[in-house]
Amino acid sequence: MGLFIFFWAVAAISFLLVCCFFNRIRLVIAILKAAADFVKDVCSALLVPPVMFTFQIMLYVSWLITLVYLYSTGEQKRPQEGWPFASIEVDQRLEGQLAYHLFGLLWINAFIIALGQFILASSAGIWYFMRQQMNSPVRTSVFRALRYHMGSLAFGSLILAIVQFIRITFEYIKKKSYAMGVPENAVTKFIFKCMKCCLACFERFIKFINTQAYIQVALTGKSFCSSAIAAFYLIFRNTVVFGMTHGLSIIFVFVGKLFITVIPTIAGFLVITQVEDISKRISSPISLCICFAFISYAIGSLFMQVWGMASETILQAYLVDIEVNANVATNLSLIHISEPTRLLSISYAVFCLK
Repeated sequence: MGLFIFFWAVAAISFLLVCCFFNRIRLVIAILKAAADFVKDVCSALLVPPVMFTFQIMLYVSWLITLVYLYSTGEQKRPQEGWPFASIEVDQRLEGQLAYHLFGLLWINAFIIALGQFILASSAGIWYFMRQQMNSPVRTSVFRALRYHMGSLAFGSLILAIVQFIRITFEYIKKKSYAMGVPENAVTKFIFKCMKCCLACFERFIKFINTQAYIQVALTGKSFCSSAIAAFYLIFRNTVVFGMTHGLSIIFVFVGKLFITVIPTIAGFLVITQVEDISKRISSPISLCICFAFISYAIGSLFMQVWGMASETILQAYLVDIEVNANVATNLSLIHISEPTRLLSISYAVFCLK
């Protein structure tokens, strides 16, 4: 009986919340629909994540090759008995070089991610504000990024790389501390875990602010610091809408990846096991089903990454549009947010000039 009352109370509270935030829920749904329309209208945006991923693979390969050559510059020690390979002694000089090399990896990797986020955000912004006049928004966004906003992207990625480097340095210090005789008791474990948790939370915060700042850079053409401040205050003024949009986006991204992964995998399994010509040639469908699942998950992640970035950009574009053109744009989202706005601020001529 008590459990029954509890669930009825939860249902009543949920119903009241839906009634109180009905218009905001409609706004969030309209934004998510608009993001889907963007992916449908600008199919070339789906090429951005795989291209950025290719750049990352090239970065990792070149970094590993350089790491091997750099590590081999250390002083060699004679191999131990029964072991054919010599070992390398890492002195202070080599340690500093390896740290510098690692920081370069973090910075360049963060820059590639920032570049992809900016291109998607700029494409979604062009689609939102200049839908009728847009001409190859992805190509225009690439030009804008490389011509006008390399500094902002590099600075934002530098901040993230510093935070990530601090986290790695902390793990190194913890390992060294235990090796130097620091007691591994409950107190030290608790302190290290608290510090690790704080650094992880701070890194996630920096990633979130960077993403919102890149969207502001794409929408307004301002510098990174100005865009980060503007994004922070925009989120602060619209906390409920941002929270609901972000929460529903996470749910939709998870459900989308799940369906895109599971359905093709099940279909492939049925084809392999039920079609007689194919089932005779295959002894076990497990390996093929794993391949199906991996490929489907990669495609789902690609699509949902573009959709998620588009939804965040359209949300910011809509809120800025309301603040600039309050008399006209207020009810646009309730009709269909993907329709082009009637009035544009002069500041958004940045899409034509920058």
